[in-house]
Amino acid sequence: MRSPPASAVRAEPNVTPMIDVMLVLLIIFMVVGPMLNERFSAMPPEARYAERHPDDAGEAVIGMDATGGLYLDKRPIDSTGLRRALVARFRAKPDDRVVFLRADRALPYGRLQETMAIASSAGAHVVGLVSEQPPPRTHQ
Repeated sequence: MRSPPASAVRAEPNVTPMIDVMLVLLIIFMVVGPMLNERFSAMPPEARYAERHPDDAGEAVIGMDATGGLYLDKRPIDSTGLRRALVARFRAKPDDRVVFLRADRALPYGRLQETMAIASSAGAHVVGLVSEQPPPRTHQ
């Protein structure tokens, strides 16, 4: 058996720098990893009107049909009349400034925003959007 000449180049990879880089990445992931699982810190507001429902008697409910027609408590009304009616309602009941908005699902959200802006400018503190309850899922 013959040994290779002393000046021959060896084809052995130098893994030391690769191990150094991998250890640094491991430490970085060990430090950063637990922070990724934590959610951001925010305190949600307390529900003050959670027990109220738009179908209860005495609640102010704005309706919008598929064509964008406005209704206040199921009576047709235009946007100017809606603002006037809400201002009068809030003057009569200054502690009750909650309004519900029930709109057709085909309406663009911009139309809902315009109606919410009317209610807000009339003095509403809370405008709740009414949605349908999704049907219960059945596990198959």
